[in-house]
Formats: sequence, structure tokens, C-alpha cells
Amino acid sequence: MTDDPWGIVGHERAVALLRRAIRDRRIGHAYLISGPLGVGKRTLAVRLAQALNCERLGPGAGLPLSVPVGAQGLAPDEPPCGACRRCRLIAAGAHPEVRVVGVQAPSRVIRVADVESIQADAALRAADVYRKVYVLEQAELLHPDAANRLLKTIEEPPPSVVMILTTVDPEATLETIVSRCQHLRLRPLRRERLARHLVEASGLAPDRADLLAALAEGCVGRANILANDDRALERRARLLDELADLLDADRVVRLQYARTLGDRWSKDPDSVREVLGTWLRWWRDVLLHQGGLVDRVVNLDRRPALERLARALSGSEAGAAVSSVRDVIQMLDQNVNARLALDVATLDLPRPDRAA
Repeated sequence: MTDDPWGIVGHERAVALLRRAIRDRRIGHAYLISGPLGVGKRTLAVRLAQALNCERLGPGAGLPLSVPVGAQGLAPDEPPCGACRRCRLIAAGAHPEVRVVGVQAPSRVIRVADVESIQADAALRAADVYRKVYVLEQAELLHPDAANRLLKTIEEPPPSVVMILTTVDPEATLETIVSRCQHLRLRPLRRERLARHLVEASGLAPDRADLLAALAEGCVGRANILANDDRALERRARLLDELADLLDADRVVRLQYARTLGDRWSKDPDSVREVLGTWLRWWRDVLLHQGGLVDRVVNLDRRPALERLARALSGSEAGAAVSSVRDVIQMLDQNVNARLALDVATLDLPRPDRAA
């Protein structure tokens, strides 16, 4: 199912770099792992934490060069066992000296208090690991004061501490932090490879695996969620059906739908983002059909409807639909009036010829 010794699908280059660093006891004090949502950033961070602290590998790999290991020498170049007490606790997110820190609701940023907690804990001597590991997710959401405070820890960390930052947008992360980290960029898998993995690992039928690989856009984490959550695919189908109805609806019906989304925004904004994300992928697919790039379409099970729309609309109309939805998503993220933004999103939907 995977040839990678760490059990990670894809990202062989990143894994090889980390394994070589462990073998040579040249572990960096800070890493930045970037890539799209669901590509495997957290999985790689957790496996690194296990590899540094696995009880069966011994301390040779986990300890920094400044700490002698005597006759122990270098640990064998083997993957973490995944079965020892430490490996199991780390995988479960339950080891007190391997912590994952991120945005804590209702806050929308990583706060100064979150970073201060890491700093206070990092200053304490490791008790049950060779290396204390802190995984800070969504580093692009660090509050500026928190980022500047974290910078001090990254510049002068205790010798037994490894910091791992993850981000979907390294350009939105404080440049001085990025420059002080070893940067590992993770790319989505090719659809064919991800589909093959889903067939082998999850026993999915090839057609279903192809659809999930396309919808996940090559990201293993997203594909696994879809494979284990039939309701997610049902929601997508319902949203696409609602969109099809809206295309034939008049202004009143469209505004009523927008009002429903606006009311939902204050209670469940993620569900509204899901609606708009579904629309955005749909209109991109229409554009891809018009450009003859059908192999890049993600809504594989709706090809006949996509083909009809691609014929019914001009390229400028499909492009305007993509731009409109993208702009509304950006406006919502900038805290504009949600109701007005969603009115725009529905009213700007194209009106294809029903006879096409």
C-alpha cells in the first residue's frame, strides 16, 4: 500500500531527508512543513516525533549531538515501531511532552498565551522523551505579537526541543520565522496514485476511488475523510442539486436562498464556506470543460451536467462565476456584511439557456 518506511503515502523526499538527519544526528531545531489542507503535514510531524522518541530505536537518534550517548552510537536507520508506549501516546496526541498547538475557538488566531505556554514548557527538562516536540499548526494564523515571541524560542531553543510549524500559506507566515526553519514543502499526489492507494488501503471500488481522489485534489487526508464519511458526499450532492435549481430560479428565489445562508453564517460559518467551496469547484470544472482540460475535472460523477453548462455558457460567463464566488469567499473572510456578500453570490450566478 505504501513503500515508505514511515507508512506515509507520497512525500518520499521529505521523509528521506528527515530519516537521513536522524541517522546522522543532525536534526534541525525547527521545521516548517507547508502544503494544502489534508496533504499530510500533521501526519509527517507526528511520525517525526515518534522517530525521535521511539523506545525500540533507543536514544541514539533522538538525542542532540551535544548529549553523548556512549557506546550506544547511532540508532539503526529504522522507522518508528508505532507500537511502544511512546509511539502510541504520540499518535493519540496524549503524550505530555509532544504537544500539538493550534487555534483555540472562539479565537481566530494563535494567541500570545498559547506561545507563552509552549515557552514555559520547553524550558523544563524532558522527563519521558529524548526530544520534546511542539507541533504548531496553521502558523500563518499566529497573532503578530505571538509570532515575535515565538521567534525567540525558534532562534535559541533548548537542545532537547524540536519545533515543527505547519502552514497552508508560507507567504502569510512571518518571514523571519520561515527563514529560521528548515522548510519541507508537501505536494498533492497525482490522482492516479491516490486512487490506487484508496483501492489498496480501503478496498474502494475503482470508480469511487477515482472520484474521491479527484474531489480531494490529491490530498490523502481529505480523501480518507470522504472515504469514511458518506454524509460528506451526500451533502455535496445536495448542494450541487440546489445550485442547479438556483440557476433556473428567479431573483426572489435566489435572494431567499441567500437569506438562508446569511442566517446560517452567524451560527455555522463553516457550512456556508462548504456551500461556496462546492460552487467554486463546480464553476472551475465548467471552465476546464470549455478549455478541453477534462482530465482535471473534480466532479467526475456529474460530467453530463458539466458538459451541458460548458456548451450553454460563454467562457466569460463561466469565468465571471468563478471570480464572483472567489470574491465573496474573500469578503466573508474579511468580515464584511455577510448578508450583502451572499446576496451578491446568488444574484451573480449565471442564467444558462434552459434549452441548451
